[in-house]
Amino acid sequence: MRAALRLMEILSVVLTGSLSCFAQQHTVALTFDDLPAVGTTNPTEAKTINHAILQSLERHKVPATGFVVEKGVQSVGEIDGKEILWQWVQHGYDLGNHSYSHPDFNELTIEQMEQEVVLGEKTISEVLRKVGKVPRYFRFPMNHTGETAAKHDAIASFLTNRGYKLAACTIDNEDFVFDSAYLLILAKKDEVLTKRLRAAYLAYTSAEIDYYSDLNKQVVGYELPHVMILHANRLNRDTIDGVRDLFEQRHFRFVSLDEAQADPAFNIPDTFITSFGPMWGYRWAAQRHVKVNGNLETEPPAWVVEYTKK
Repeated sequence: MRAALRLMEILSVVLTGSLSCFAQQHTVALTFDDLPAVGTTNPTEAKTINHAILQSLERHKVPATGFVVEKGVQSVGEIDGKEILWQWVQHGYDLGNHSYSHPDFNELTIEQMEQEVVLGEKTISEVLRKVGKVPRYFRFPMNHTGETAAKHDAIASFLTNRGYKLAACTIDNEDFVFDSAYLLILAKKDEVLTKRLRAAYLAYTSAEIDYYSDLNKQVVGYELPHVMILHANRLNRDTIDGVRDLFEQRHFRFVSLDEAQADPAFNIPDTFITSFGPMWGYRWAAQRHVKVNGNLETEPPAWVVEYTKK
């Protein structure tokens, strides 16, 4: 009798643990593009952007990867640029290559694309070497991975031979659109409109998390890990806690890019040829011949878009 009861206790623990693991399958890796910072060459401002983001991440033990534009490092100054990147690495965060000058790869030759990759390694290689690491991830500017089969396959092969993995992204909130409006609003010191913009940004981010979660599940057939693309800009400096909260409200667990892309879906070779830069859910849909309705994805509020034109 005691043995039977003990067996039931063990089974209960195992089943509870299994269910607990199942309940925690919502996972996301946060990534930040365009380090040291978007829209400024002022080293002090660039430092405040990164400091705020890193503080939030550290406070809540959230892994993240920053993708660096080498020309941006040079623009804020080599010393200050390295200091910013060292803050990321020193606190255990990873850095990836986001090209030398953030060009549109659709407009480059294969040789120019390769040069952008190589020149983009300069500072991140120096900084990562201090902690015994090397650059391992590359993310294309605007996710333009080669608009012809020849260019797509050539640069993919070049990256592989150089030891890179392609950094995917499965959730996009078009933060660059909101940030463009945000900078104009900040310049006017309009507190009411500033709060309205932040609220609109978080509301749109919330909708995009749900949209892409449903899209990716529809395409691959299960709840796969997500990779969120954000930018090192002033808007995320001021709202990163709110963005993080949106995931926590949905019971997401934050993971590293390595852990997210360990999922088999990310190991499927990217064979989708396009001149655009869609999220990976759309790419997988095209490769798997899964019909999806992209019109269901909403756009940023019209008033925000219009404000960027002022």
